[in-house]
Amino acid sequence: MARYRIEEIAIPMIIGVHPHERTRPQYIFVDIEFTADAAQAASTDTLADCVDYEALSERVRCELRKTEYTLLERLAQHVYDIVAETAGTSDQIVRVRKPDALTFADSVEIELP
Repeated sequence: MARYRIEEIAIPMIIGVHPHERTRPQYIFVDIEFTADAAQAASTDTLADCVDYEALSERVRCELRKTEYTLLERLAQHVYDIVAETAGTSDQIVRVRKPDALTFADSVEIELP
């Protein structure tokens, strides 16, 4: 089994509880990790034999761009559900980061195992 990591998927979207957060998109950054069997793909060098992580990343981007959430927790759960539904993945971890959520911190991050 191999551990895959997709880091810093940048997604502009409406998210937040404050009125000023509901008026314009802000960037959210998503990291995805999962385990998958890479042996067949390593042997055949064929995309059909592995998890298509480009398609997974694009699905996450497309799904989130058409949603609006107030809480980062709900957003993280949505991403986790997408990854968990992807055939061939297991042991998923999702991290969602919201830069500038707090004036005194670089970002706020939620991680779901």
